[in-house]
Amino acid sequence: MTRLEEASGVTRATALTAMVGTAPSPSVDVIVCVHNSLDDVVLCLDSVALSLGPGQRLVIVDDGSDEPTARHCREFAARHPGSHLIRRPTGSGFTRAANAGLAESDADYRILLNSDVIVSRLWLEKILRCGESLPDVGIIGPMSNAASWQSIPKTNDERGLAVNPLPPGAGVDDVDAQCAQWAQGLPYPRVPLLNGFCFAIKGQVIAAIGALDEKQFPLGYGEENDFCFRATDAGFGLAVATDTYVYHAKSKSYSPERRAELAKIGAAALRARYGKIRIERAVSSMKQHPILVEMRRKAEEYYAMQGRAP
Repeated sequence: MTRLEEASGVTRATALTAMVGTAPSPSVDVIVCVHNSLDDVVLCLDSVALSLGPGQRLVIVDDGSDEPTARHCREFAARHPGSHLIRRPTGSGFTRAANAGLAESDADYRILLNSDVIVSRLWLEKILRCGESLPDVGIIGPMSNAASWQSIPKTNDERGLAVNPLPPGAGVDDVDAQCAQWAQGLPYPRVPLLNGFCFAIKGQVIAAIGALDEKQFPLGYGEENDFCFRATDAGFGLAVATDTYVYHAKSKSYSPERRAELAKIGAAALRARYGKIRIERAVSSMKQHPILVEMRRKAEEYYAMQGRAP
């Protein structure tokens, strides 16, 4: 088995919880943009496919991957007739690839999912539960090991943004179950920003404000923050499904140096559009949100009990 396969324990959910009374479950398209990094892609697509239920579709956007990854995407789509593959012969960057996927969807929820994640068995059920319980909320994201202020147990380490390994002997479903326990009785936190690694957008948001800004943020890095601000300005709320955990391996599509360069460019574009003060206030709100702080505290205790100091 490759890394995390044995630990993840991902299996197909047997049923979806009813969202609102007897109303039908909302339709969902999970849009995964792929550019090489085959090992990560294999784990991601397998975990997503095993988690989907009726009315939920996987859309794969192959953004100019080399042949090994492109072949896997073709073969995967052939094995899963309910999925949809979009092949872009030349890599055009994450934002354009994501918009290509969004353009193919008319689902009630359109979830942009990085190709370097492993989802838990019940991730989608819980994302929808959050979204359907908060009608004014337009974008939802989960907790993670590596998603800036949605990270647990640490958000930063000596190298910058933290990438928290799973505790010894624990899998993605295990930490997901812990998040559900820790979040019990707590309201979903309303937030000004959400990390784009797992970005669940309601269809009415796209109808109101359009897709991601691929002109200003063609390669990603800042496009989700811009979208969050635009959605907020249009009257939509944002929330974290704190009872949900999605593992993020951190992409290898770019080198660390290239990622740092793109992040710097994206940050400059955001400052020019929204101003330094608004961005700093949003970041401070994420850093100090009492519910997110409490989730981190409980995660620290859990990691310590599992034998991995946070």
